Amino acid sequence: MFQSVSFNVMIAAAMLVLAGLVNAQQTVSDEKRFQINRITEAPKIDGRLDAGEWNGAARISDLHEVEPIEFDTPSERTVWYFAYDDKTLFVAGYAYDSEPHNIAANTLRQGAGLMSDDRMSLIIDPFNNKRSGYTFTLNPHGVRQEGIYATATRSSDQWDGIWRGAATRVDDGWTMEMAIPFNTVTFDPNNDTWGINFYRRVVRKAERMAWQSRNGAVNPTVSGEMYGLQGLNQGIGLDIIPSASSIYSRDRETDLSDSDLDSSIDINYKITPSINGLITFNTDFAATQVDGRKLDLQRFSLFFPEKRAFFLTDFDIFQFGGIPTGGGSWNRAVGLRSGTNGLAFFSRRIGLTSERAPVDLIGGAKISGRLGDTDFGALYILQDEYATSTGDVVGQSDLMVARVSQGVLEESALGAIMTIGNPGGNTDSSLFGADFQYRNTRLGKNRSAEGRFWIQKSNNEDLEGDDLAWSATVSLPARLGLEGGFQIHEVQQNFDPALGFANRTGVRLYGGELGFRRNLSGNKFIREVSHGLEFTQWNFLDTGDIQTRKIEADFLSLRSQSGDWASFRLSYQTEGLLIGEQPLSGVGINIPDGDHDFLRWNAFVRSASFRPLQLQLSVQGGDYYDGKRLRVEPEISWRANEHLTFELSYGYNKYEFPNGQSAIARLVSFESEFAFNSKMSLVTLAQYDNLSEEIGINSRFRYNLTAGQDIWFVINHNMRRDSSLDDRFDFRSIDSLAVAKVRYTFRY
Repeated sequence: MFQSVSFNVMIAAAMLVLAGLVNAQQTVSDEKRFQINRITEAPKIDGRLDAGEWNGAARISDLHEVEPIEFDTPSERTVWYFAYDDKTLFVAGYAYDSEPHNIAANTLRQGAGLMSDDRMSLIIDPFNNKRSGYTFTLNPHGVRQEGIYATATRSSDQWDGIWRGAATRVDDGWTMEMAIPFNTVTFDPNNDTWGINFYRRVVRKAERMAWQSRNGAVNPTVSGEMYGLQGLNQGIGLDIIPSASSIYSRDRETDLSDSDLDSSIDINYKITPSINGLITFNTDFAATQVDGRKLDLQRFSLFFPEKRAFFLTDFDIFQFGGIPTGGGSWNRAVGLRSGTNGLAFFSRRIGLTSERAPVDLIGGAKISGRLGDTDFGALYILQDEYATSTGDVVGQSDLMVARVSQGVLEESALGAIMTIGNPGGNTDSSLFGADFQYRNTRLGKNRSAEGRFWIQKSNNEDLEGDDLAWSATVSLPARLGLEGGFQIHEVQQNFDPALGFANRTGVRLYGGELGFRRNLSGNKFIREVSHGLEFTQWNFLDTGDIQTRKIEADFLSLRSQSGDWASFRLSYQTEGLLIGEQPLSGVGINIPDGDHDFLRWNAFVRSASFRPLQLQLSVQGGDYYDGKRLRVEPEISWRANEHLTFELSYGYNKYEFPNGQSAIARLVSFESEFAFNSKMSLVTLAQYDNLSEEIGINSRFRYNLTAGQDIWFVINHNMRRDSSLDDRFDFRSIDSLAVAKVRYTFRY
């Protein structure tokens, strides 16, 4: 009775809040605008702003500070230049710096993250719809980083676009140049106005300055406008991307070896400037980066993000429900407590077994694009048959996904999704879903609001009834001051998205959070202080009993003027274990079923990312079910210079339970990066955990001739400790893999 009443009250509250927010939606005219000029002679993209080279370009310098104090005067001056010709958008920037010797330029390897570096970033929204867009970033070494907005406020750097960029250091700062071909992005040729924004990071000051912002946000929803784009030409709009790989594998336990020569081809065609077509044959993922190893010592299965280029092409079109699928605090959605549970489409279900072993893809096709305020996409994959680890054979699979989304109001969208096919079994499966994503960044007083509402139904031939999932989230995010949100989320017992992801079923979630963040103006050391309270409760639908309840208090989080972090959190948690559930069976500890209440604490410190020696430490202790658990996770990263970086992390988990049950779980990871220059690099990752007692080594050499043209050499080698010997350091090789791969893009 209580649950029914509370459910109805929360639904009514959500509807009232949403109604108020919809009524508050308004169009404002505070966006900045500028006219871009066409030029007849393209600038040389070498990072140097030669005299007269950008004379015909629009010149913009009215940036303001976003962090630490929004709309304050920036500490450094920045000038941007914009021009275009028939085929290319040209952008340049002059980042003046009063302390040029302190410019942070730690990264030289193409494809590496740029969080530790000073950088200049461009955001373009070619449809000017406030819901989509691309980002292009350069650091002082000219290392490129591009991204696509998976949602209107959250970008993903997994997108791989073809463009040119260069940068160089000068006496009073650094300069950069970009050339972005129009056939790299989709746009409406009848629209001469694009949404645009641009910003600069000075990491040693933890400062961000931008042309346009609102509530501390710099993304397509708050972009200004660039007008005057006419006569844009994408050429034929055809990319032909062949690749060839030579693979040698050896099972050292059976002394069997195999070699193979594979070729594949992707064909991208711009059907129109706003619609992409993609065909792939014999899709090859041989050089895809390996997943980081994780200790799976928890009740619910882990989520691993997508890394394969084919599925990342236009993946923003296929995003459903506004569910973040990446990691990091930048990808966090206020009020959303369900995580990735309930994803309608999760591309990692395709081409991989449940043990993440690769499965051959015979071919596939994708069409995606935008017509006015309508986004649409359709995907088809023919997956080859494969044998599971238990010897069962999963037959050849036809897999299909279709997605449509219609822009409504000023910044919101209403959509639907359908999936057909089952890549992990031989039974028929399908799913249908609808979603509404509300966003209003214009509530006044620099406030914003978001809402996420979706419903899905799966259809599986061996499951009938109780196959719905739905979710409602309302949030009021804020860069500073008070923020909060709440969520109701239900996944019925038989909901099984064969092409999606659901690690909790037969449950309903009630959750929410409140947080407060403020700046300490005038303090020489501490810039930002925040506090927060989060509540999550999962109940079984059939009994109403608690599956998980967690109340977590962020007592104090501090950020220094240089970007160092420290926090202390306390959580009170309840886990209701069903008969047979044993989350610690992997370390040989048995836990009785029933409810378990425990109190835990967590302390975290991290030094600023620009420092040559970066330290991070997380320590968590307290009760755990009916025992104790201590988790210590130190991480050290050392940048000897822009060429050489080392990173060492260690995960230590100690369990002490009644009846003398105890265990220790360890995970060690060591990564070295050597960048010969901005085109050529060698990255080696070695991982060990004492549960599998295996060492995995992955070494990837990459020669990036230019965007879209790569040569890889990859070696994987796995070893396992020989338990028959007393020597704990005696390991024997179990398997090896060597790959050589070439990819080239022919653009017409």
